[in-house]
Amino acid sequence: MAHLPKPIEQYIAAYDAIDVDAMLVCLTDDVHFQNIAEGTINAETRGKSEFAALARAGAAAFGARRQTATHAITVAGRTIVEIDYTATVAADLPNGWKAGQELAFRGASYFELSDGLISRIIDES
Repeated sequence: MAHLPKPIEQYIAAYDAIDVDAMLVCLTDDVHFQNIAEGTINAETRGKSEFAALARAGAAAFGARRQTATHAITVAGRTIVEIDYTATVAADLPNGWKAGQELAFRGASYFELSDGLISRIIDES
């Protein structure tokens, strides 16, 4: 795993453990999150409560999931992480993914830190 600032390392560990409450501990109250796929924003939240709702829905969709940081660079409180992502779909989903299906893809995540917590996340794949 690439060397990461502690809050990002803790966030990814909580994500892998499907522990939404532990993910939330790593975030500022006004965290801004975006998920971008093929250049289109397909999910966005502002604030910890909106993020929590999205994260809980995502957690229910997967029986197992793992993010492996393969490369990272941090400059002035901003970190870009190249991530290999694997997951097992827990139930049939509207996008066509089927229960038990194994997913694997590569993406990048951008994190901003503020006062030792994550204030912004952009996931792109």
